[in-house]
Amino acid sequence: MRIAVFLLIILLGALQFRLWFGEGGWRTVWALREQIDSQRQENAKLKERNQALEAEVQDLKQGLEAIEERARSEMGMIKKDEVFYQIIDQPGVVLPPAQTGTRPSPLAKNNTGR
Repeated sequence: MRIAVFLLIILLGALQFRLWFGEGGWRTVWALREQIDSQRQENAKLKERNQALEAEVQDLKQGLEAIEERARSEMGMIKKDEVFYQIIDQPGVVLPPAQTGTRPSPLAKNNTGR
C-alpha cells in the first residue's frame, strides 16, 4: 500500500513538472501571450501608417496641389519668376519687434500722455 501511494505521489510530481516546465506548459503559454500582445501593438502601428499612406496616395491621385507641394518640398522646384523664401522657426526664440521688421501702426495711441 505504501509503495502505491509513493508511486502515485511520484507520478503526480512528474505530471506537475511537465505542466509547469515542459514543452507546451504554462511557461510556453505565457510567452506566447506576450508575443501576441506585442504583435497586436505592432499591427496597430502599421495599420495607422498604412492609412496615412493610403490618404496620401488618394490626395496625389485627385489633385495637383499635392503634387506641386511634393515637388517644391522634396525637389526644391519653384515656378518661373518666383522668389523662394525659406523661413526657419526656432522654438523658444522670440525676437523683439524691432528685429522682426514690424513697425507700430500710425493709428496706435501714444501712451506717453501727450
